[in-house]
This record gives sequence, C-alpha cells and structure tokens, in this order.
Amino acid sequence: MASGVQTRLNSTSLVPLALSRHSDKRDKFFKRHICGRPYLTIQCLHCGTRVKILGGSRDRTCPACAWEIYSKMYRKYRRLLRGRDNLKMLTLTWKPVKKQNPEVVRAIGKAFVKLLHRKRYKIMWRGILAVIECKKREKDGDFYYHIHAIVEGGYIPQQVISNDWREISGFPVVWISKIRRKRGALKYVLKYLLKGSLFKEAKDREDFKKSMRGVRFVRTYGDFYNYKEDRGVHYAYPCPICGSKKCWVVLEFCNVVDLFENEPYEVERIEGG
Repeated sequence: MASGVQTRLNSTSLVPLALSRHSDKRDKFFKRHICGRPYLTIQCLHCGTRVKILGGSRDRTCPACAWEIYSKMYRKYRRLLRGRDNLKMLTLTWKPVKKQNPEVVRAIGKAFVKLLHRKRYKIMWRGILAVIECKKREKDGDFYYHIHAIVEGGYIPQQVISNDWREISGFPVVWISKIRRKRGALKYVLKYLLKGSLFKEAKDREDFKKSMRGVRFVRTYGDFYNYKEDRGVHYAYPCPICGSKKCWVVLEFCNVVDLFENEPYEVERIEGG
C-alpha cells in the first residue's frame, strides 16, 4: 500500500496551503516560490504518503515571508495598543557603519536597554514596542541603523533623550512625538520588518539575514513585554490519503529516504509530534 500511495503522491506533490506563505501575493496562482528555502518532504507514518512542503515563513529577505511576518505582527500588536492613549513615537539613530554586522545589532540592543534602565525612563515609560531598521545609503554605501519604537508613558523632552542617548551610544540624533493615530503609527514602525527584502544586491540581503539572525522581529519592554495574543485552535493537517493526524515525520531531518524500508522510529514514540 505504501508504494502505491507514494506513486500517486510522488516527490513533486505540493500542499497548496503550505506554499501560500512562500508565494508572491501578486501571483494570482500563488505558485511562485521566491524565498530560496528548500522544500521539505514529510511522510505519513500510517500509510506512507509523502508530500513536499515549505517549512515556516521566517526569511526576512523574502518579500512573501517578510509580508507574512509584518501581517502577523500587526494583527497581534494592534490588540495590545487598544485603550492606550498616552503613546509616543520614538526614533533613535546609530553611527553609520561600512558593513552590516551582528555585533552592531547586539550593541544597539544593549544600548537601548541601558537607556531604559535609567531612572527617568523607568519611572516615565511603562511600555515599549521596538523594531530595528537597517538601510543602505546610496551616496556612500554605508549602512544606517535605527530603532523605531512606540512608547507608552509620560513626556520626556527630546533634548534630554538626545543627551542621554549620546552618552550611551555616542550619537545624539533622536526624535519623539505624540501619536495621534495608533494604527498608522503601528504600521509605520512595523513596516521596517519589510526592509530586508528591499536590498538590491544579493550580498546585502545575505548580510542582513546574518546580522539579524536570532534577533526578535519585535522587541517589547515593560508592560508590553511578553504580550501573548489570544490564539485560535491549532488545526492538525491530516494525511490526504488515510486521514490520520499528528502522523508526520520530516525525512530530511532523519536522513531516511523511505521510512517503510528503513524504519528508525516507532510510531508510538512520535505520536502527537
């Protein structure tokens, strides 16, 4: 039975829902794989069906993945901002650098935390939502990092923030203003999640990916920290042939071409996985 099933659903079989996140939304057929991630092969442990899928949608330099990340973050954090009126838009800049570097990204994060730990900010600012941006300047090719943040709390003069930020980072350019349209402000901050896919050169996209590896898409502090939205019920994808659920194993992860010929697992060991 297993071999017959695999003949019908061979290695080129694709799950449309698994492809949608990795497809260009402008392509009405949702078929163009544009993020460079390899396909994965999953096999049903009950009947042997094998299907090709795309794993996750976390590539910041893929336009489709970046848009999916942006949309997910927007849906999540717009709920967080409901009922909060004392909001500010904050921008902190960093000295331009010759190349993208994960050390620079970490240094910016540490400097921001150091600022927030100062007494006046701990007292005045209750919640912060922040995103790191990196853009390439056309005139000299340098990379320019920013922190864009939404802040809930009292007013701190821009000059005071500038002085404090200069002491910590060595760069004084900051900007802060009152937020009047919450959704517009959230879209403005989160749009920088899309910027990694806009680099024209492949090397710049790859360097961006490396420099941002392990960095949260959105950083939250204070009352905004570790916000969890209400999630819907997870739907377990059933095998299209036998209907079994929670039955899949990824062949590339176990280095086995066909589990029915070389079985490394017992079904009961991974049941529910």
